[in-house]
Amino acid sequence: MRNQRGSVSILSLFIIMVLLVLLAYVTDVARLQAIKIHSRHSLNLALRAASAQIDLEAYNDAENPRLEIKEDDAEAVFYQILRENLSLNTNNEPYAGSAADGRVGVCYFRVIQEGDLPYSYSYGDYSETINRVSCTGIIKVPVRLSPFARFSTGLPEYTYQYVHSTVGPEVKK
Repeated sequence: MRNQRGSVSILSLFIIMVLLVLLAYVTDVARLQAIKIHSRHSLNLALRAASAQIDLEAYNDAENPRLEIKEDDAEAVFYQILRENLSLNTNNEPYAGSAADGRVGVCYFRVIQEGDLPYSYSYGDYSETINRVSCTGIIKVPVRLSPFARFSTGLPEYTYQYVHSTVGPEVKK
């Protein structure tokens, strides 16, 4: 009977260790996914605000009505809203409590006008063709990996999540 108790203790200890490793893995994956979702929402909100910078004179032109986005205004609003939603300073460095663990990079931002359509671009292995007036962007968000994630994957302390989106203005006639 004593031999069996020792076997059960070792087996229980092994199972507890495996469960702790799985818990650490699930926690890391959930954190990375939460940061990616938050970053995507922040990018979408910034692009939505940018695409709302419609040139009303061009839109209400009696002879030639057209949908145009004011590019300078769109870019300024894009950065303002992105910084507010990701809790970044003017250099895109995170404040305490931000989802980002370092300087957020804007890899690509572009306002696509009617004369640009169809507009195609690629960034790394991502490519897109846009067929309507809109704003598009790609951001790079640094994320610090936990010691367990670094040990188990061999990745460096920081990794980057790339998030892209395209948003057009919603106009009702």
